[in-house]
Amino acid sequence: MLTNTYNVMKLNKLFKRTGRLDVFGLGEKRLAQLKTEGRYSCYRNTRATLKKFAAFLKAESFPLGKITPELMENFRSYLIETVGNSHNTVAENLKILSQLFTDAGVEKNPCKNVGLTRIQRPRNYLQEEELARMMALRLPKGSEMDVVRDMFFMECRTGLRISDLLLLRWSDYDGQYIRLRMQKTRRPVEIPVSASVQKTLEKYRDLFARPNSRIFPVLDRVKDRPDEFSKLRRVIYGTAHVNLIIKRVAARAGITKNVSTHVARHTFATLLLSKGASIYDVKELLGHQDVKVTQVYAHLLDGRKRELVEMLE
Repeated sequence: MLTNTYNVMKLNKLFKRTGRLDVFGLGEKRLAQLKTEGRYSCYRNTRATLKKFAAFLKAESFPLGKITPELMENFRSYLIETVGNSHNTVAENLKILSQLFTDAGVEKNPCKNVGLTRIQRPRNYLQEEELARMMALRLPKGSEMDVVRDMFFMECRTGLRISDLLLLRWSDYDGQYIRLRMQKTRRPVEIPVSASVQKTLEKYRDLFARPNSRIFPVLDRVKDRPDEFSKLRRVIYGTAHVNLIIKRVAARAGITKNVSTHVARHTFATLLLSKGASIYDVKELLGHQDVKVTQVYAHLLDGRKRELVEMLE
């Protein structure tokens, strides 16, 4: 009993101490940590969330102890009604603040039960026929549209993210496998390379290859800097540019779907599953840590299953 009383007193002292902490001071420490770790996307999202929270509170400092569930519910309404954010953006902002409060040692998180769940949006993917139409387009060899189309094709055939393809170097490829550490998860992966992908890569060996250079020249116009943070920022800008170009390629091929680089990754997963690959095999190829993340792709096949069954009618 004495031990329990002691623990309660200890928690109360901790809360009094953390309650006096400034939310935005904690936020600045979090931003510095993310920058040191080179996590640019998290840094950018956290910084944007803190700016919105400051605008909502109309303050540049605010005691942690004054943040209540009611205040966070009002912030959620502010994001939707005043800022005009989508449900998923709001959920992301609240999760960022929730993690900040948890890391600060708050006993009862004021973000609990304030709508942190994201809505799973339908995911686009291409049929084999649509991908074939894109690849059949006549584009000048080595042109920007040609390079971006080949990168998209490689995503469809390897499952690699665009961030990994933008940074892919010849030293990561031995003629049979691509071996690298994924930018997003930092997990090492080994991707077997098919004959069609080998052919695509050899095309770039002739066009752009230099010792240990990047395979695709999209980021070559941006000067390398030594810190990881700058590299990831360049990747985000490079991804946005590639997405712009791939939409033009898709439109030229007569594809009306909203095509982006991540659609290629969805295409890789759904085509494999439709051909009988197990969800666990696809999980390993995609580099997912949890099979639950991979299972979302299985749902995309529901409509395809009905089409296949109705072929028997």
